[in-house]
Amino acid sequence: PRLADVVPGVERDSALIGPAAWSAYLRFDHTHPVTGNVELRRALAHAIDREALAAACPANLVVATGGVVPPALQGHSPDIALPYDPDRARWHLERSGFTGSLELAGSSVWDDILDTVTAGWREVFGDRIDVSTWSWPEDEALQPTERLLSANLRITGWLPGYADPEYFLRLLFQSTSRTNEGGFADPDLDKLIERAVQERSDRGRLELFHEADRYAIAERVALIPLVYGRSTAFVSPRVEGWWEFGKSSASFADLQVGPRD
Repeated sequence: PRLADVVPGVERDSALIGPAAWSAYLRFDHTHPVTGNVELRRALAHAIDREALAAACPANLVVATGGVVPPALQGHSPDIALPYDPDRARWHLERSGFTGSLELAGSSVWDDILDTVTAGWREVFGDRIDVSTWSWPEDEALQPTERLLSANLRITGWLPGYADPEYFLRLLFQSTSRTNEGGFADPDLDKLIERAVQERSDRGRLELFHEADRYAIAERVALIPLVYGRSTAFVSPRVEGWWEFGKSSASFADLQVGPRD
């Protein structure tokens, strides 16, 4: 069964759910003439109904109202995502000059989220939204197909390899980063991130990363945060000490396994 079926919005006694340590978001191809348009990106961001999104989330997902850095990491910036405002969304769409249709792509594991987002967009913009999904058996997980590579607007995510905001902001947005798959490039953000990386004061470093998160998400809409993910584990009652964080594996050295009943 899907995780959404196992933990449908409530935490069961058997579920050990960790902090929200990774982010899922709408990723844009910034080299594409449609999704490279910041006014269009602002329009789409203002048309995300996060209350409706919350109703579609299983227990391991938390609706993202902040930046791309998730709540479990220092450097998380709360409440900076552009608010739901249909009138402002339509105003930005008109300013963008875009009159065509949009296709939102994503894996079928995100079906509930995709349906909620596109339903909200259709309510705000009319019936000009299409959805393209794929399933893991077809996939794309090991060798991305041309269909996936050509999608200029899709849902994806990022898990921290280490617990630091740099792992999100530098690797996703700095123009020279090899993992900047959306191709976002902004000289001001590059300079800001470089200042944060070079800063030796912990407080000053975090302040600069907060500023970078606000600039990338609230001003330039480099991506649209949708949900933060929490690691979830189902373990036997006789197992204690299991933990996970982002990409890191569970700490088996901390496990305590009691005798069988």
